[in-house]
Amino acid sequence: MTETSPTSPTSPTSGTTGPGPRVLVIEGALRDNGGLRVSLDLARRWQAMGARVRFLVLENVEPDGPMLQPDPALDTRWGSAQVRRFRSAVPRIVATTVRHARRADVVVSGSEVGYGLLIGWAAAKIAGKPFVVLVQSSLPRAVAAWTPARLRPLLTSVHQRVDAAICVSPGLVDDVVEVGLPAERIHVADIGIDVAATRQAVLDQGGPRRPTSGRTRFVAAGRLAQQKGFDVLLEAVARVVAAGDDVELEIVGAGELDADLRAQAELLGLGDRVEFAGHVGDLQARLAGADAFVLSSRYEGNGSLVLLEALAHGRPVIATDCPTGPRYVLRGGELGDLVPTEDVTALADALSAFVRDPEPLRRKASGAVSRAWDFDQDAAALEVATVLAGLVRR
Repeated sequence: MTETSPTSPTSPTSGTTGPGPRVLVIEGALRDNGGLRVSLDLARRWQAMGARVRFLVLENVEPDGPMLQPDPALDTRWGSAQVRRFRSAVPRIVATTVRHARRADVVVSGSEVGYGLLIGWAAAKIAGKPFVVLVQSSLPRAVAAWTPARLRPLLTSVHQRVDAAICVSPGLVDDVVEVGLPAERIHVADIGIDVAATRQAVLDQGGPRRPTSGRTRFVAAGRLAQQKGFDVLLEAVARVVAAGDDVELEIVGAGELDADLRAQAELLGLGDRVEFAGHVGDLQARLAGADAFVLSSRYEGNGSLVLLEALAHGRPVIATDCPTGPRYVLRGGELGDLVPTEDVTALADALSAFVRDPEPLRRKASGAVSRAWDFDQDAAALEVATVLAGLVRR
């Protein structure tokens, strides 16, 4: 591909010497999660490339958890100007979405599930505009986890009819094909992180936050939800402690399983061995200071953004070989240890092996930073912008 400057008139976001395309990005709400971070970051980068981006958030409500704030330079709008229950606001939200879709050249759903996808697709069809979905997680698992049963057939039907699906990892393609979308409409972009900003954040946060207990410290991070497998991780840590290894675990994140996981840790007798840090402002410093990072997920999209952040800091990694990304990101185990999903014994053995001899995993981590750069977000934003520009031209 010939490289072009983000502000060049021949940038993929423009295709002509005039202004760039009008891109409408739709999200259901501003609840903090990896998928929302990706769509906000892409929107900001497309705007820097010359696209005219509008970010539409359907629910104007305070979320039940941490909330993300869009870049002030991003044109952010609400589906309903007033704070109200979603059901009562649906007619106004639909009308607002259709109005914004008519002013756009292409409509993008930042999530593969949720009302944002359904309303966005309907608005795009009414407005006669191409509709694109970012597939950021295993499609059947995400649909089962986050979609009411009565809406699943409708969601599947929409996925069969989108103009383009952009998968954040090659491992997600088969799921989309299985749903029934023609292969020629499916694209892959290695969505990742801003590596330079991720590394700089450690300095901004006062440097790596290293353990002071003298124990080997494992760090895990993510939403406290069933997907992330923290229940399995706690069981594994309990076995490691019972075997006599001097370890501790920090879990960073918030979510619906917070109370359940804390109760599980108490029942396992972990006591001061586990810290539930909640939602923090210095995640990068904590990752950079960890002895090793652990990903215990049951499934992921591109292997979890926090996994890429750990690689960007050169941390040793132990990850479940879950669908769809860790094996791809870690090059089949070349850059970190892979263990079977939901296998407490295998995970505990990997943790113990690191405690007793950390050098093999540290040697694997010597290629971690270079691998993180393979997923730098600038390249991914350009790839997706090229797909959008092709739809607009057609």
